[in-house]
Amino acid sequence: MGVFIALVRAIGPATHARMSMQALRDGCEAAGLKRVTTFIATGNVIFESRRSAAAVQAIVEGVLCSFGLTNDVVLRKPGELAAVIAADPFPDAAAARPSALAVCFLAATPDGNALAQLLRHPGPERVAHIGRDLCIDYAAGISSSKLTPGVVERRLRVVATARNWNTAHKLLAIALDR
Repeated sequence: MGVFIALVRAIGPATHARMSMQALRDGCEAAGLKRVTTFIATGNVIFESRRSAAAVQAIVEGVLCSFGLTNDVVLRKPGELAAVIAADPFPDAAAARPSALAVCFLAATPDGNALAQLLRHPGPERVAHIGRDLCIDYAAGISSSKLTPGVVERRLRVVATARNWNTAHKLLAIALDR
């Protein structure tokens, strides 16, 4: 069985009114996914399946749709997340302020020119491209940043969802503990 990490984009108060993490777990299990676990209330689902990535993505999206939600889902395998964490482009930020260091998971490969332009972002944020994802060091804080995941999406024209460094580590630990 393959292990997958599903990262649901834009989970928040509006979605929780229609779907709890328990309901998301139950829906994923009822749809045939195995050993389903969620982590915190921001749409992180770890599970096992013998199906392809495309098939399990469609399953998770179908579960969300059953609650009347159309949130995008970005999938990663544990090895992909481990590679991003191992690359750790900003070890100073990871050590000093892991909650202000984010992994921005991209659903597709962005246009090369748009990505190059984003990587030249003048700051105060630092941006690194690792594999299929970005690491963004929000040195001045996430809440005051103008480089939000929504801005990243618009600039790259690719669906994106972000998790902080602490959450990325925990998701990997859960996925590897199978």
